[in-house]
Amino acid sequence: MHTSTLTLTLTSLLLASQNLILVHSSNTPISISADPTSNPIALTSQTSFGCLALDWWPASKCDYDWCPWAVSSFLEVDLTSKVLKKAISTLAPEDTNVFLRLGGSLCDFVRYDFPGSHDDECRDFSDPTNSTRVGYELGSGCLKTDRWDELNHFCADIPGCTLIFGINALIGRENSTCPADTDCHWDSADNACCTEWSGNWNSSNAEALLRYTEAQGYDIYAFEFGNELTGKGGIQAQLDADTYSTDFCALKNLIDDIWTSSSSSAKPKVVGPDNSYDGDDDWFGNFTALSFEKCGGPDVVTWHQYLLGAGVDSAADEKSRDPNVLDEQIKNGKNLKKIIYDNTPEGSTPPEIWMGEAGGAYNSGRPGVTDAFTSSFWYLDGFGILSENSEQTFCRQTLVGGNYGLLQNTEQKDPNPDFFALALWQNLMGKNVMEVTRSDAAADRYIRSYAHQSDSKDQLTFLLINLNNETAYDVNLSAPGMSRFEDFTVTSESLDSQVVFLNGVELKLNDEGDFPNVATLGVEAADGPLTLQPLTYGFYTFKK
Repeated sequence: MHTSTLTLTLTSLLLASQNLILVHSSNTPISISADPTSNPIALTSQTSFGCLALDWWPASKCDYDWCPWAVSSFLEVDLTSKVLKKAISTLAPEDTNVFLRLGGSLCDFVRYDFPGSHDDECRDFSDPTNSTRVGYELGSGCLKTDRWDELNHFCADIPGCTLIFGINALIGRENSTCPADTDCHWDSADNACCTEWSGNWNSSNAEALLRYTEAQGYDIYAFEFGNELTGKGGIQAQLDADTYSTDFCALKNLIDDIWTSSSSSAKPKVVGPDNSYDGDDDWFGNFTALSFEKCGGPDVVTWHQYLLGAGVDSAADEKSRDPNVLDEQIKNGKNLKKIIYDNTPEGSTPPEIWMGEAGGAYNSGRPGVTDAFTSSFWYLDGFGILSENSEQTFCRQTLVGGNYGLLQNTEQKDPNPDFFALALWQNLMGKNVMEVTRSDAAADRYIRSYAHQSDSKDQLTFLLINLNNETAYDVNLSAPGMSRFEDFTVTSESLDSQVVFLNGVELKLNDEGDFPNVATLGVEAADGPLTLQPLTYGFYTFKK
C-alpha cells in the first residue's frame, strides 16, 4: 500500500473511532463523469470566485455572551501583520485574484472624514445600545483618510488582492421616532418604527470619499450600496425598490462623473442590494427592472445567506451537513437567477449574481461549528451549487473576526479548516463549470459531486463531498480523453476540530508563519475506484 494511502486510511479510522461511527461501504461503486470536450454549463468570475470580508464590528460587539471581534475590525486590525498578508496571498495563487470586501451592517452608520466632506460628526463607535436594530448609535463610526490610505496600500502590496467597499446608504434619510423605551435591537419585529425610513440618500459624504479615492489613483473593484437595508429581509431599514433603485442610480451616476477617461484607475463597478433573499421575488424583480430603467442596471446583484440559522442554535452543527438544508441553495439560487434574468430588459446583459455574504450562522457564527471542520461541508457545497447556477463569486464572512473567520482571531492568526477548503478550491477548480453525470439514478444526496475545468482545458477537477456519517462511497471517476492525476482528500479527527489533514498531512502554519502550499500536497491517483470515507471531502484532478 502507498504510504500516503496508509496514512489517509489511519486518519479516516481515527475519525470514525472518535465519533463512534460504524463505517459501511456503498454496495455498488458510483460512476461519476464529466466530458472535458463539452461546453461549460456556467462560468465563474474572470476576476475572482474567492472573496473575503473584513467587517466594521468593534470589540464591544457581543452575541450570546461571546465577544469574538477583538481588534479584527478593518479599522483596528494590524495591517503590518505578515501572516495576514500571507493568508490573502495564499488564497490568490498563480496570478489569480481574491476580493477583499470591506463592509457589513455598520457600513450604513459610519461617516467619512475626508477633504470636502463637511461632516463634523465623524466619531468613534458608540457603546452598544438597544435603540437601533444593529446595536450601535446611528452616525457613530468614522473612516479617516489615513486609514483608507493604509487599507489601499495594504491590498496593493499583496499580489491578487482586489478591494470592494460598502457605502453608507442611510445617510440623509430620517428614521421614524420610536418611544423612548423601545428595544429595537431585539424586538424590531414588533416595532415597525425601528425600520421605517423616509427621504432620499445624501451623497455628499460619499462623494468626498469617492473623489479622494479617484484622485489618489486607488484601484477599487466595486462599491456596494448599503448592507441589508431592503425589502422584508432588511435589518436596519426595509427600503422599497423604487426608493433604493433611485439612490443606487445616484451612486452609479456619481461614479460615472468622477471616473473619467483620464482617470488613472479603472471605474469601479456598482453592487447591490446586499440583502438576504427569502423568496422576496417582487422586491428583487422590481429593483432589477427599475435600476435598468433609471441607469442601465447594476453591475452585480448580491444576496446574503446564513444557512445554519442563528449562532445560538445548537442545531447549527447538524445543519452544516444536512442535505435538506444545503439544498435550499439550489432553490434560492435558481429562483433569484430567474427573477433577475426575467426583469433584465431584452437586449441587455443581465448583471452578475454573487453570494455577497455567507458565514454559516448569523450573529457572529457558532464556536465549534463555523470555525471547525464541519463548516467546510456547507461552505464547499455552496461553492459547487452556486457556481453551477452561474453565480460568479462567493464572499466569506469573514477573513478574520467573529466565530466564522477563516483565520483565528488571535495574534498568531492560525488558519481554521475553511481556510484550506478555499485554498484548495482556488488552486484546483477552474472557471469553467462542467456538467456532472452520475450512474446512481436517485443521486444519493449525501454524496455531492461537482466538476470544473481550467481555461486551458488541460486540467479537470472533481470536488466530492461525503455528508454521510456511516457510509463510505466507492466512486469511479472519469473524464474521457484525460487521465487521473492527483488526489487531495481532507479529513479531521473530529467534526468540531480546528485541525485538518490533507492526504494525512496536518495543515498548519510553519515556524516562519508560512501557510502550506496545498497544491503541492496531492498524492498520485491509484487505479480503480476511490473510496471516500464518511465525513470527508476531496478534490480529484485529471490531466491530458
